[in-house]
Amino acid sequence: MFWIYITILAYLLFALANIGDKLVISKFKTEPIAYAFYVGVVGIVAMILIPFGVKIITLTLIGLSFLAGLAFILAAYFMYKALEQGEASRAITILGSSSPIFTFLLSASILGERLRANELVAFGLLVIAILLLSWHKEKERSKFHLELVIWALLAGLFFSFNYVLTKYLFIREDFVTIFFWTRIGAVLTALILFLLPLSRKLILKDWHKPKKQKGLLVLGIQITGGLGVLSQSYALKLASATLVNALQAIQYALVFMLALLLGKKIPVLREKIDKHHLTSKIAALILVAIGLYFITLK
Repeated sequence: MFWIYITILAYLLFALANIGDKLVISKFKTEPIAYAFYVGVVGIVAMILIPFGVKIITLTLIGLSFLAGLAFILAAYFMYKALEQGEASRAITILGSSSPIFTFLLSASILGERLRANELVAFGLLVIAILLLSWHKEKERSKFHLELVIWALLAGLFFSFNYVLTKYLFIREDFVTIFFWTRIGAVLTALILFLLPLSRKLILKDWHKPKKQKGLLVLGIQITGGLGVLSQSYALKLASATLVNALQAIQYALVFMLALLLGKKIPVLREKIDKHHLTSKIAALILVAIGLYFITLK
C-alpha cells in the first residue's frame, strides 16, 4: 500500500498550495488565464529529467501526453474562473465532488477499471467526505449561479481527463518518460495561450503589476504544487485513478486544518466555525479514516 503514502504526501502538498492560492486570490487580483499560464510554464522544470532515462515515444503517445497537459491547464483555468465568481466554497464543493465521479466513469470506460466491493465502499465514503469538507452553509444563499456551476463542473471534468489520460500513459511507458512528456504538454499549452492576442494581453497586464511579494508567493505555490503533481503522478502509476482521485478528501481535510491553525495570524484564511460546521468537518474526517481502512482491505 505504498501508493497510499505517496497519495497522502501529494495531497498534503496540494493543501499547502491551496492555502497559497487563497492568499493570492484574496490579496492580489490575478487573471485566471495568467495563473493558468504560470501553472503551465513551471512544467519546464521537467527538463532536468532528460538525463534520467526520458525516452522518445511514439507520436500517438506524445499526442496523448500533450492532451493530458492541455487538460491540466484548462482545468486550472476553469477552476480559477469558478473561484473568480466570488463564491469559493460553492465552487470547491462542485469541483471536489464531481471530479471523483467523472474519474470513476472515465476510468471504467477508457481504462476498463473495476473496483472491488471494499474499494467501492471506500470511494463512496470519500466522496461524501469531500462534500462535507468543502460545503459551507451560509445564512443567506445567493440564487442559483449558472456560470459558477458550469466553470466548476468543467474544472472537475478536465482534471478527471488529466488523471485518466495520465494513468493510461503510465500503463504503456515508464514513469519518468510519461511525467516528462505530460509536463512538456502543459508547457506547450502555456506557450499557445501566450500566442493568443487576448490572453497574451491579460498575461502581460498581470505580469507588469507590482509583484515582488506576490511573485515569491506564486513561485513557492508552483514549486509546492509541482512536487504535489509529481507525487500524485507516481501514485497514479501505482494504483487506480479512481481511488487516487477520491483520496482528494485528504486534501480538503488538510486545507481545513491548516486554515484553522493559520487563520488566527492570517485574517484572509480565517473561517467562521459554528457548531454545525465543526460537526460536519469532524464527521468527514472520520469518514476519511474509515475510507482509508476499506481501501487497505484485501
